[in-house]
Amino acid sequence: MDSHFRDDAARITATAINEVLHKLGINHQVEGIAVLPSGPLSYLVDIVMLNLDTGSSWALSFTIPATHQDNQTSEKEAGSV
Repeated sequence: MDSHFRDDAARITATAINEVLHKLGINHQVEGIAVLPSGPLSYLVDIVMLNLDTGSSWALSFTIPATHQDNQTSEKEAGSV
């Protein structure tokens, strides 16, 4: 995943999370977000949230693993090199 795509993914994710929090009446917002490669076809999403009531922040990180299909495609490409 190139950096342009990761930037777009981060921007779209931050917008979606902020919208969901707003609709739920939760007074938090995304302060920062990064989408980073964490292995072959898997990504680490690191989000820093800001509590607008207290000014405190907290972080959430999760990994998006490769799908079974992605793993098979990657193995085929590696074998054909």
